Amino acid sequence: MTAANAFNPESPRPNGPKVSVVMPMRNAEAFVEASVRSVIEQDGVCVELIVVDDGSTDRSAEVVDAIGSAVVRVIPGPQKGIAAALNAGLAECTGEYFARCDSDDLFPPGRLKEHADFLDAHTEYDAVCGSFYTVDPKGTLVSDLGTGQEPAEITNELREGETRTHFGTFLVRMKRVRQLDGARDYFIGTEDVDLQLRIGTSGRVWYLPGNAYAYRLHHASSTHTQPSPQREFLTEQARKFARQRVATGTDDLAQGKAEPPPSQAAKAMSVGGQIQGMLVGRSWREVSAGRWGAGLRTGWSAVRARPIAPTGWINLFKLCVLPALRGRSTAGEGVG
Repeated sequence: MTAANAFNPESPRPNGPKVSVVMPMRNAEAFVEASVRSVIEQDGVCVELIVVDDGSTDRSAEVVDAIGSAVVRVIPGPQKGIAAALNAGLAECTGEYFARCDSDDLFPPGRLKEHADFLDAHTEYDAVCGSFYTVDPKGTLVSDLGTGQEPAEITNELREGETRTHFGTFLVRMKRVRQLDGARDYFIGTEDVDLQLRIGTSGRVWYLPGNAYAYRLHHASSTHTQPSPQREFLTEQARKFARQRVATGTDDLAQGKAEPPPSQAAKAMSVGGQIQGMLVGRSWREVSAGRWGAGLRTGWSAVRARPIAPTGWINLFKLCVLPALRGRSTAGEGVG
């Protein structure tokens, strides 16, 4: 961040909100009302929501204004990318803790209180996070992602460049975010990966099982408009930089030596492809847990996500064949 974008040095203020949530927004008219309500209707914790309208040309800002909540502020964004939009929101925050919710995603009920209570009770941790799940444009569950069933410290994972969950599940001490100077605009569309890794290489992070974020899959999301090679390159750079910081205390980007990302000419990932991949993974988690019927139903859902693609059909065939193969193996062991 430049000095012109410096964060508010006076926050948090006495008697102010416990949690500040920043919501970058651009042309999110179809989803933003549900996103905003999922934040401001969190029980048991005082929240402020900073919505950064980063150049919307639809009715997004009108939809937010119509909600009429005193805890919501809409500010103009710099229109220089999502990292800059996030930092503009951070500059307005006054809470003790920070969270991010994108304008098409959702906070499950009660997650902010649970996480704020944890940080209140465990001052040795700078952040806490949880699991997340994906929904389709209508809000229907696609996949409940298995990111761990046991509470655990994940600081070492992050220091090794590994991310087990979405940054939307994080609640972070505001002072830590400010010490890190917010998001870095080199990471086009992947600033959230870099930020959670930097939190992990500068402080301690705890993981609480339980869903803390609903990630919506739809055609207009950044994941499905940003070229896949660029996203993959920047994600790997974030992981590499995490390992560099552990080894040397700094990274190539901080030293001005980072490779430029590839051009944006390549094709982005399709929504159907991402949904299908998540359903395939979910089907095998269900099978591994002994829920064969559920696994087959999820496998069929993966086929329907992209009926003309072979991936779903191949997966369904394997799901159907595996029980027979396991039965034959068991029978063979019994004969011996």
